[in-house]
Amino acid sequence: MQIEIGWLVLAAVITACIGFVLYRWQRPRLSKPYLVVAAVAMLFAVYYILNVVFGSGRTGWP
Repeated sequence: MQIEIGWLVLAAVITACIGFVLYRWQRPRLSKPYLVVAAVAMLFAVYYILNVVFGSGRTGWP
């Protein structure tokens, strides 16, 4: 599996922006472990989408 650093950094920035907005507007408040799991999952999802649409699309993932 090859990870393209540029797309990973961009995905982290997008995830941080979306995560901040969702954290501020969430009702009811979610637990911290759940938020961490959701943020990591969103990071991988955004990275995968960016890599397939704009990058080489070869991640080694199914």
